[in-house]
Amino acid sequence: MPASANEVVLAASGLGKTYAQPVLGEVSLSLRAGEVLALTGENGAGKSTLSKLISGLEVPTTGHMTYRGQAYAPGSRSEAERLGVRMVMQELNLLPTLTVAENLFLDNLPSRFGWISHKRLRQLATAAMARVGLDAIDPDTPVGELGIGHQQMVEIARNLIGDCHVLILDEPTAMLTAREVALLFTQIERLRARGVAIVYISHRLEELQRVAQRIVVLRDGKLVCDEPIQRYSSAELVNLMVGRELGEHIDLGRRQLGAPLLKVDKLCRGDKVREVSFEVRAGEIFWHFRPDRRRPYRAVAPDLWCRSRRQRRYRARPTAAGGKHRLTQGCSAGRYRADNRRPQRRGPAVDAVDQRQHCIGQPGRGIAGRRARWRSGKSLGRTPDPGHAHSQCRRAAGGG
Repeated sequence: MPASANEVVLAASGLGKTYAQPVLGEVSLSLRAGEVLALTGENGAGKSTLSKLISGLEVPTTGHMTYRGQAYAPGSRSEAERLGVRMVMQELNLLPTLTVAENLFLDNLPSRFGWISHKRLRQLATAAMARVGLDAIDPDTPVGELGIGHQQMVEIARNLIGDCHVLILDEPTAMLTAREVALLFTQIERLRARGVAIVYISHRLEELQRVAQRIVVLRDGKLVCDEPIQRYSSAELVNLMVGRELGEHIDLGRRQLGAPLLKVDKLCRGDKVREVSFEVRAGEIFWHFRPDRRRPYRAVAPDLWCRSRRQRRYRARPTAAGGKHRLTQGCSAGRYRADNRRPQRRGPAVDAVDQRQHCIGQPGRGIAGRRARWRSGKSLGRTPDPGHAHSQCRRAAGGG
């Protein structure tokens, strides 16, 4: 049942967290239905810690929380999600080889007589995607074929299945294009209209001023601002984040760069990389950026990866179009190895020997009963060398 407008959905009082040292202390705030609360601060200010305390990923050292008028102390993320508090992490928790429908209901696939009901699964997935305005997407489409913006909508749709009253978005636009950001903001307005309280974590102040109604600023683990965002300009918010007024930039002059360490000439790699040329000099920061990829370095970096040996020997690999890339100095042997590396695709739990992992990738095979999953996982889990069980599980789960 959606909360009424302006109702306090979640409140925290004196919330703190201590590891080896205190990282968050005496933070008190409230989340209201239909409101976007911007949460910002410098790196290490305590934003991630606070969001983890609210979403059940961490247990607070001090303080307490109330949720919809009741005491709230989730011991795990699953418990918080069951109560209606969800969090969309910056790194999406989706399996690219599975379909949209399978990702949406991965932990609760509809079944009948021990077999997965794909007809019912498609119906549920279509309804879930319609709630975020993406009913045009075929639920049978593999998630890996969608753009990053649509993948993020799938992640949000999955978190909205069931009752969701609090949604935490951690740096949601970090890897999105301008068009995908507009799509995200449209969905945020839809959620506001439904009465969902949203915590929007970001460093991009122009986005916060566009989408949020109230802002919370953390500095060194302390709350320094909890006010309507319209009261502050971007410069004033920056001053609150750093604790002082920013003066003029110090002109350090133009630094003399050293000799080129790496030269790339007409590097090609299939259709993804075409005649890329650049050089990197000593004392220089080189930025390679592609806004249409979640991993902007994957297209070029695998061909430039330096695989170190004890003797520091490298060997050049010619490219399709005859381009050359070489390391001119900085290594004893002076040769460079361009290694065509495959991207690592991790499974959902790469360090745990879990029988469920062996069955998770092919839900259409009909293994839905607990006993059947246990027998299948047990047979696949038998290995001749128990000492390497973790690495073998990683290979079985797709982690390389």
